[in-house]
Amino acid sequence: MIQACPSYMDAGPIDGVLATIDCQTRVYAQGGYEALTQGSGLFGAALTLLLTIYVALIGWRLLVAPEGARLSEAPGVALRIGAILALVTNWSVFQTLVFDVADRAPVQIAAAVSAPWTSGGEGRSLAARPVAGLERAHSELRGAAAAFGVLAPPNAKAYASSDAASAEALSLAADALMVMSVGVVGGAKLAIGVLTAVGPVFIALALLNVTRGVFFGWVRALAGSALSLLVGWALLIMLLVVLAPWLAALAEQRQAQVLDPRTATSLAALILVFAVGQGVLILAAWVAALGLKMGKAAATPASTAVATTRPEPAAVLQVASRADRLAQALTQDGQRFESRVREITLAGAAARQAPVQIAGPRPADTIGGGYRRPVATRRRGGA
Repeated sequence: MIQACPSYMDAGPIDGVLATIDCQTRVYAQGGYEALTQGSGLFGAALTLLLTIYVALIGWRLLVAPEGARLSEAPGVALRIGAILALVTNWSVFQTLVFDVADRAPVQIAAAVSAPWTSGGEGRSLAARPVAGLERAHSELRGAAAAFGVLAPPNAKAYASSDAASAEALSLAADALMVMSVGVVGGAKLAIGVLTAVGPVFIALALLNVTRGVFFGWVRALAGSALSLLVGWALLIMLLVVLAPWLAALAEQRQAQVLDPRTATSLAALILVFAVGQGVLILAAWVAALGLKMGKAAATPASTAVATTRPEPAAVLQVASRADRLAQALTQDGQRFESRVREITLAGAAARQAPVQIAGPRPADTIGGGYRRPVATRRRGGA
């Protein structure tokens, strides 16, 4: 049963919003998953259809495909079907392997990486509890901005009064801190929640080769959201470690009513620089996620080179299907019959055109065969 999220209206703006987003993301992901896989008959029918098509394609490969399926592929086929059915029919398995990896693991990794700077020592209380530290830093920035606003002359412009400029800078820094925490972290969590809620649809599409690219795109989108959460949260912890002494000095100045505009301006610039750095890190995280290669595209250059340098006779070793062998045999029999008929026809035509040869020697070749009797002629004039 899905538990409802409590109300966080009494908490601060950062603490309350992040807690609400974290709880609602988990509830929405679980509710959407269960509604899709258990309450929707359409998804079950579509999954059955995909499995039927997948098994039919395997049977077709066994019977008539030029490169038929081999028995060695049976464990991989069974493992793929079993993994897909386990992920789309059991929320506990899906939560452990998908949701927790994308939503919980980045925060835990960021905390582990930042452990040397968050445990022990004074001035690190902000980073020890990041959400509470962000809330405290935001409250201090707002309070200092209000204090500088009181010191500034009425209707003073930033270029004419250092106190007015400090008030505007601290107010802008507070807004930037809100965007860095609630905007980036909350936005990444919301993206993870929506992607995991519709995850069974994309996981089912991993069955067929023609739709597997959609599944790979979903994995890249989920990886990009998780990496954005990781780098965003790690940078926020680093920011709290850096801001701790500055915020302490600003708080002491505000209590002593001796505010220094230089401290306020430097603190605001520091937060804005971290905001730009967070944007660059998020862009790098998405570049890394989109560079993830899966399936046939994951082949290494070495394996590709080996495949391209194979000798040509290896192609002769390909086993043809039964239908192809039968068609080749019939074609060869027809070709041999036509060739024999052509030979007989040509031999008959040559026999009709050749002269008749008489057996035995010719007359000119025998003894006396060349003799001719002389012919007597009359003489004129008594000669």
